[in-house]
Amino acid sequence: MIILSNDLLRLTVDPDHGASMNAFAVQQAGRWLALTPEARPGFLMIPYSNRIEHGRFTFEGQSYQLANGENHAIHGDARGRPWTTLEADVTHLCCGLSTIACPDRNWPWPYEARVEYHLVGDTLRSRLVLWNRGATAMPAGFGWHPFYNRALTRPGEPVFLRMAAQQVYPDAHGNRIPSGPPGPIGAALDFSQARPLLPDQTLDTCFAGYEGAGHIEWPESGVRLLFRCTPACTHLVTYNPRTQPFFAIEPVTNANNGVNLYGRDEMHSGIVRLLPGESLAAEFAQQVVIL
Repeated sequence: MIILSNDLLRLTVDPDHGASMNAFAVQQAGRWLALTPEARPGFLMIPYSNRIEHGRFTFEGQSYQLANGENHAIHGDARGRPWTTLEADVTHLCCGLSTIACPDRNWPWPYEARVEYHLVGDTLRSRLVLWNRGATAMPAGFGWHPFYNRALTRPGEPVFLRMAAQQVYPDAHGNRIPSGPPGPIGAALDFSQARPLLPDQTLDTCFAGYEGAGHIEWPESGVRLLFRCTPACTHLVTYNPRTQPFFAIEPVTNANNGVNLYGRDEMHSGIVRLLPGESLAAEFAQQVVIL
């Protein structure tokens, strides 16, 4: 584990297991408040985010079958792999991954990735870059999957969410695979104004046309977490499992099942075509405000 810290924030990262974000905490009045649960480390989704239906897709006339198709080939290939620490000091960490020599790579193209974590005052900044290291063009996407604690200082305290998007994907079959094109956001899923994220409101929802900003707030604990992303993150997934002590807010570049949406010429998929040697990059910042 590598620990980054400054006067306000502390971050623990595990390079040996996907360069995952194992713990993120803020110091308030002399005590550390855990914003994320250590039992549910956040992870990176590379070279695609969320699911690919049955693990099958066609790209530029060639059909592919991924392993774990019975679970819809979920959350990419990189999260369980050991990453190499390239740079590290007290507030900055850079890790890299190359799959060129990985015999168990669950992706048709070799790829390379790099992630940076940087504590700058009250903000955790992360930058993610993905390269196509294959000999032909590949479809590409990625995202962050951080978990957050529902309560910071007492069980049952309220937590509020604000984020805005233009549309939401339907999930008629309950498998998180879009059952149609994105459509209007109904009242139950409208977080364009801050509202409680209730523990009994089950969500595993992919939004399109994400505005790139938002916040989580624990008003009783006096903490607000502002999050913002660069324009490549056109989608956002909210995961709020019923009665669990955690939830996830996931900025991502591509929609669920994005490679198949791309194959059907649905340009809102968020999937990017990378030529050999080309890269896709995005940034995700989390600013902690003590109220």
